[in-house]
Amino acid sequence: MPIFLALPALTARPSPVIGGRGFSLVELLVSVAIVAIAAMLAGPDLRDWLWRQRLSNSAQAVLGDLQLARSEAIQGARNVILRFGGDESAVTGSGRCYVLHTGPLGGCGCRMDTPPVCDAGAQAIKQMRWARGRGQVEVVSNVPSMLFSGRQGTVSVSGTVEVRMEGIGAIRHIVSLTGRVRSCAPDGTAIRLPRCA
Repeated sequence: MPIFLALPALTARPSPVIGGRGFSLVELLVSVAIVAIAAMLAGPDLRDWLWRQRLSNSAQAVLGDLQLARSEAIQGARNVILRFGGDESAVTGSGRCYVLHTGPLGGCGCRMDTPPVCDAGAQAIKQMRWARGRGQVEVVSNVPSMLFSGRQGTVSVSGTVEVRMEGIGAIRHIVSLTGRVRSCAPDGTAIRLPRCA
């Protein structure tokens, strides 16, 4: 007589899914379209905000260099000169620059494509450059150079250094004969700065 064993019934169970289901092409295209529309709407405002930040950061850098020139003069008991320059070249384009240096007045010069060039007896401390172009900062001064005295940190000629960006605004640093700097905004657009009189 044959013996039959009762075996439990085997049923197919679904295996657990590892990971998510993914995105369909339609879902991906809708997401890309939403991001593109948001970027298009925020584009000009975001660009202007970035340019304002660039203007503010450059103005802070120039202010820091004016203060550096005065403190280097006082601490080192030597004259420190801030000399402005710039050039227009077919190779490097055009722009403005300045160099902080010791030694005789006009002992160092700045260029857009090379380190500062100094005569004997002059030593460069720092050089800054700004290329011309849309969305770029321009730094201009009403004097060719400022000499900070090594005795009291006074300036031989008071002057104004303006950091500006076309379509965004400007920040002006006014250097008094005592060597102190006062900052203002000519058009009143800079936050936290008084309007220039």
